[in-house]
Amino acid sequence: MDWFNWPSRYGTGSLLRGAVGLTLWALLAACSNKDKPANADASQVVAQVNDSEISIHQVQTLMQMQPALVNQLGEGAAGKVLDSLIEQELAAQAARKSGLDTNPKVLQAMELAKREVLARAYQDQLADKAALPDTTAVDRYYDEHPELFARRRQYSVQETLVQATPEQLKPLLDQIALVNSVDALNKLVAASGLPHSSRNSVQWAEGLDMALLPRLAALQSGQSITARRPEGLVILTLLNAEDAPVSRALAGRAIQSAIVAGRRRELIQQGMATLRQSAKIERKGALAAAASAPQGAAASSP
Repeated sequence: MDWFNWPSRYGTGSLLRGAVGLTLWALLAACSNKDKPANADASQVVAQVNDSEISIHQVQTLMQMQPALVNQLGEGAAGKVLDSLIEQELAAQAARKSGLDTNPKVLQAMELAKREVLARAYQDQLADKAALPDTTAVDRYYDEHPELFARRRQYSVQETLVQATPEQLKPLLDQIALVNSVDALNKLVAASGLPHSSRNSVQWAEGLDMALLPRLAALQSGQSITARRPEGLVILTLLNAEDAPVSRALAGRAIQSAIVAGRRRELIQQGMATLRQSAKIERKGALAAAASAPQGAAASSP
């Protein structure tokens, strides 16, 4: 486990898929190529696609948005990104030629994309004010999360998903806490008659849900914890755990990144709350009574 790359655990995926489907910045830039000034610096152009040009700035923007993937591809990243933009530009030109740029659904999608780009830019502006943590903050984070560092472990767990309503789950929840072996748990779930499935996995502490990790760290082998999910209940049963502590020195950079990420989220939440408080928002029509659910709310745990 490379702790210097720890923050990248939140997911990667395909660079080509991400470059074509994720980056609305590049989409809007490609749509505006025809408005490019005639006297623009030719040295900035890295590809000519029929009558349109792709600039080095568009390539760099994509690379900046996906640093983990770029790091994986190494020296070939820029070429892969450029290939993606060429494919995108060819498709965009074909769409305009066939009249899709005047299609109402396409126009609506472009407006939504523009709104998302502007919103993301504003939120990034808020987040960029996040200050780097000092040594004291890093030390405190290390001490407050022993399950990630000083008492870090590699966990072998059985994950059981039970599909049921909260009312159907009540009898099962009362008995799970009394079970102290995976065999007993499996028999208990099977006896409930509820639809279920199980799989085993091995995970490092930092790859687990932070809301569940402290509870999992306190278990003995064979014991379980539960978490509510929209489709029912997830039961995590500890099969085995191996100690793999990380020193303060090695964890420093990862902790700094985690603290900055948290501060960025807080700044965005505070900024958006301020905008909501000062705005006049009125819901109308069929969605007038719809409540705005908090984003990123964690699933409740029994």
